[in-house]
Amino acid sequence: MKRAALRAALAVFLCLAAFPAFPDQAPYPKDEAALRQELREMNWLIGPDGFQVEASHSTVKPPAGFSTLLGKDAQRYEYLINGIEFPQTEFVVYDPDRQVEVAIEFRPEGFVKDDDWSDIDPDDFLRQLIEGQKEANKERAANGQEPFDVIGWIEKPTYDKATHVAHYVLELGDAQQHWPNAVAVKLGREGYHKFIWVGDMEQYKMDGPQVLASVLDGHSYDAGYRYIDVKEGDKVAAYGIAGLVAAVAGVKLGKGLLAGAFAFLAIAGKKLAILVIPLAAGVWAGVKRFFRRS
Repeated sequence: MKRAALRAALAVFLCLAAFPAFPDQAPYPKDEAALRQELREMNWLIGPDGFQVEASHSTVKPPAGFSTLLGKDAQRYEYLINGIEFPQTEFVVYDPDRQVEVAIEFRPEGFVKDDDWSDIDPDDFLRQLIEGQKEANKERAANGQEPFDVIGWIEKPTYDKATHVAHYVLELGDAQQHWPNAVAVKLGREGYHKFIWVGDMEQYKMDGPQVLASVLDGHSYDAGYRYIDVKEGDKVAAYGIAGLVAAVAGVKLGKGLLAGAFAFLAIAGKKLAILVIPLAAGVWAGVKRFFRRS
């Protein structure tokens, strides 16, 4: 199994190494050794007091054992791992022992009202996702990619009005195995943070919910920028929490499919693998990353 993961990692590296650099990124490392070195030399931060990002007026205090990348380092890491940019990435927290990551993005869309949660219909969402992935699989097959399916909810969408956090977990799978897509959205005064848990099904069953909850609990908005600090005249998002969760999941509220909503499945459904990267905390074993991002 480890050899297969390593072969997959090397195959992914050969594909990513051929990618052109994005406008905001330096060229992709020329070989595996260069990639290992760049990842190893990134500014991995460890500390009990947490790390602040001024742009979103927020702080993250990762769980014990997690290292943190901020800002441009976090964005560079995401590019190196995925081969595409995620410019909204603010934090990446990673546990090298358990090979679990939580990527955190910030989107300054304005204050998102949370009075429309009753519009959420998990059964309709799931129907759209299943139908949309069937269509996406046709494109994947045409591009020589393996198909995969939306299996069902591991956790249906929920919203906690006390913490202003929405959360859901989907189960996806192909002919070989299944994997989770765990996402949380946390609202603030000026926008929202999106948390993406990354790991395999065994890891998620072991402590995935606890790890994601711990990262969410360790994240806070500065005083004056919390959801409860909203003031008259603040920018208000064009959608409520139900519309936001629908957009993040890639579905449409009500009947019908959102045009183009499932393009993210065709892209993010690619199965990537991180290479073996020796760090001070130990060796990061090759591990497949399923449904990397959405």
